[in-house]
Amino acid sequence: MQLPSKPMSSLTRRRTLGILGCALVCVSAPPVCAETALRPTPAQTEGPFYPTTLPADRDSDLTQVVGQPAPARGTRLYFSGRVLRSDGQPQANSTVELWQCDVFGRYHHAGDEGSPRDDGFQGYGVSTTDADGRFAFKTIRPVAYSGRVPHLHLKVRSAAGSSLTTQLYIAGDPTAGDPVLAWTPKGTREQLTMALAPLSGHEDGALAGTFDIVLP
Repeated sequence: MQLPSKPMSSLTRRRTLGILGCALVCVSAPPVCAETALRPTPAQTEGPFYPTTLPADRDSDLTQVVGQPAPARGTRLYFSGRVLRSDGQPQANSTVELWQCDVFGRYHHAGDEGSPRDDGFQGYGVSTTDADGRFAFKTIRPVAYSGRVPHLHLKVRSAAGSSLTTQLYIAGDPTAGDPVLAWTPKGTREQLTMALAPLSGHEDGALAGTFDIVLP
């Protein structure tokens, strides 16, 4: 997605400057693993829109907010995966946080002012991994907003204390002009790309995507 050529609003400038400033801290390549080890998932900037106050409703279903009669707008995405160590061992009881913007490009619970916004979209959720290291979310397919291509934000903490903050992109989406990807090492986008496929037996147009997270 190309950056807009017209003058940016103050909110857009603030977003872009915040994103670029945060991106500078995550330009190093991931550590090199032994030949038999899994390659660690690259870290990326947390960004300026991590919730300043966690919402009361923060389960793993972001498409329905307690107290809101209408569900979230957008294409349903069933996103799942595993949290692993570089030796392939699953990480049970790990916490996986997911946050993203709504269909209007607005983040919830993070000081992102303006309208319109989708009050039926939770914007942030948490999933805890099972004995096999598996996690799962129900959310919406991420959308682009001014200056950024579609992406999901992830923060993972294992029970042993390892942690990772990164972002996840969608296969087939254009990524030219994205400031975060522009400041990351070559090959990072490929390591942080998830393919989506139609999912039958669910909502019309629902998609499924799987991505395994390897902690450093």
